[in-house]
Formats: sequence, C-alpha cells, structure tokens
Amino acid sequence: MLDFSKLRGRIKEKNYSEKEFANLIGMAAPTFSGKLKGITFFNTEEIKKAVKVLDIQKEDIYSYFFEEKTE
Repeated sequence: MLDFSKLRGRIKEKNYSEKEFANLIGMAAPTFSGKLKGITFFNTEEIKKAVKVLDIQKEDIYSYFFEEKTE
C-alpha cells in the first residue's frame, strides 16, 4: 500500500481541497479519491500534471507518489 500523506499535505499547503485539486489536474473527485485509497494508480500524465500544479521538485516525486506505508 502506498502512502499519500505527503501528497495530501502538499495539496493543503497550496490551499486546495482534494476536489479542487482533482479538477485542476483534469480528474473527477471520486477517481482521485480512489487513487489515494489505492484502488487505482496514478499514471505518468496524471503525475506530471500534479507535479506542475503543486510545484513539486523532480527529485521529490518518489516521496509523493511511490512511498510505501510503514506499519
């Protein structure tokens, strides 16, 4: 299971709701929610859009989208 807590934090840091953010990257809110829950995965284009909207540095992409949850 992937850990999207850093992504959620960045969305809040940029003063977006998750619904607003989903809209900005061209995704329906329920689809975005499913990705955060691990039901489906982000594809390359979705990650590129998110990185641009949230101003994430290239070297930090892994920690936002591919970090495993630790138990």
